Amino acid sequence: MTSRTHRAFGLVATVVVVAAVAWGFWIVGSPETRRTERLDARRIQDRRAIVAEMQDLVWDDQERVMKRELFTELSAVAAAARWRRLTLVDPETGAAYEYRILDAHRYELCATFDMARDDDHAVFWNHPAGRHCWTVDVRDAP
Repeated sequence: MTSRTHRAFGLVATVVVVAAVAWGFWIVGSPETRRTERLDARRIQDRRAIVAEMQDLVWDDQERVMKRELFTELSAVAAAARWRRLTLVDPETGAAYEYRILDAHRYELCATFDMARDDDHAVFWNHPAGRHCWTVDVRDAP
């Protein structure tokens, strides 16, 4: 084989590798995009766990009555949790998650997200990019 053939083969192989890497980024996103998606998914997972524990601790589904008043702080929910260990801080910033009681049956959970979520599954948890709050009613929690 000639040197010219080797160069041509090398050029073709380089183009194929670069195209494959570019296609991979296009399909699954860059490592930074994947990291951002994982962090946002973790924030949703944390919210879902908080809601599930709160629901179990304060609402009697069979009797359809409150077992107790809403907790005044998330740390109290975490201390009373029976099914899972709750994460109460943002996985990236370490800032405490926001929680606020609205009335005897409703509370608000807020978080700041890097990307919007518009999923067809569990639509309650969809959110825009930036700060977003969910209002949760213990009588009809998601």
